[in-house]
Amino acid sequence: MKTGHVDRQDEPQSAHLLPGQVEKILHSSQFNGSELLRNLLSYLARRALERPGESAKEYDVAVDVLGRAPGFDPRLDSAVRVHTARLRAKLAEYYMSEGAEDPVMVEVPKGAYLILWHQRNGSADVAPLEAADLAPTSQLSRQSRRRWFAAGFAAAVILGCAVLGIWLLVRPGKVPAPVQAFWRPFLGSAPDPIVVFSNHQFIGTSSTGLHSFREGVDAVSEINDTYSGTGTVMAVHELGQMFSRFGRMIRLKRAELLTWDEAQTTNLIFVGSPEANSRLRQLAPLHHFDFKSSRCEPRLGFGGIVNLHPAPGEEPIYYGPGNPYTSDYAVIAMLPGMKPGQRILILAGTNTYGVQAAAEFICRADLIGDLFTRLGAKDANRVPDFEALVEVKVSGGVPVHSRLVLTRLH
Repeated sequence: MKTGHVDRQDEPQSAHLLPGQVEKILHSSQFNGSELLRNLLSYLARRALERPGESAKEYDVAVDVLGRAPGFDPRLDSAVRVHTARLRAKLAEYYMSEGAEDPVMVEVPKGAYLILWHQRNGSADVAPLEAADLAPTSQLSRQSRRRWFAAGFAAAVILGCAVLGIWLLVRPGKVPAPVQAFWRPFLGSAPDPIVVFSNHQFIGTSSTGLHSFREGVDAVSEINDTYSGTGTVMAVHELGQMFSRFGRMIRLKRAELLTWDEAQTTNLIFVGSPEANSRLRQLAPLHHFDFKSSRCEPRLGFGGIVNLHPAPGEEPIYYGPGNPYTSDYAVIAMLPGMKPGQRILILAGTNTYGVQAAAEFICRADLIGDLFTRLGAKDANRVPDFEALVEVKVSGGVPVHSRLVLTRLH
């Protein structure tokens, strides 16, 4: 991870707003259960006031925040990078829920160990605090708050405010050529594409306990379908950021609520588990891969991606991991849409981490460039229809490294 100096024009004029905003974030439900992330945010906030725009060194963060020994070697220990990625994800969750209307946005840019902040357009100043008020979080009082995420899933209601929040928060920037080429089919037509996100069917509530709906056992009238995977939430956030850089927006639709008429009018992006997205199998069947449920043999309890036409040396099924999650698999596919000129993009994983990693994959120039090379896509103006299998390594609950495993032209 590179370090250096990052400029943001409005920070010197709004420095007095940072402590109060950070204090509010530290007391939010998203940060209530993670002392380490709270300490990391406090540390970066204090540095931001003392040395505006200057990134901390990875070694200093490891020693000062994580308590690593003075002999810490960042080449052998990725803890700082992992926890910084977790902090970035938690801030995104906060601004899509409790902080959706906050007048000041705090963010951790990729590639640096620092925080940036700015006021939203038209927002009033918040009550300022002195820098000394940013005490280490171990001294902060703990408050009992309702958790937004239960049983490894995030409430799908968070997604409802994601589009508006992302549109207001993210500033357009220069988009690398490979990323522009990949997304060109989704940018040249109106209306804006629909992101169809998976929503799982459960019985119960986060308070009484949840279990997956069992057809023929549980009553249909008792289904609770208001939950989506945390990786789905992060994937929607990533897509919203990308489209805002193009000056476009996305529309969100829960899978079961997508109508046939809507599907025919625009480009579609399916995000999440196929098991919780019936429209995906109806409208965009895959030809080269399929998903094995964890409730089915072989290897009961493990989900997997089936390689329908394995070549010599390839696995017939690529299994997702058990707990603890150290890796995951996902499928990225670009398929023809319902009408000529329309496209369908699929981002589906065996677990929530794979879904998040798939969305991050198609927003990174280096990974898209590798995909184009593997597909033999010489014409940057046209992305061929394809299906690809991606493996992602997971550390500390965060996808940290993705690679292409298989590619198939459709």
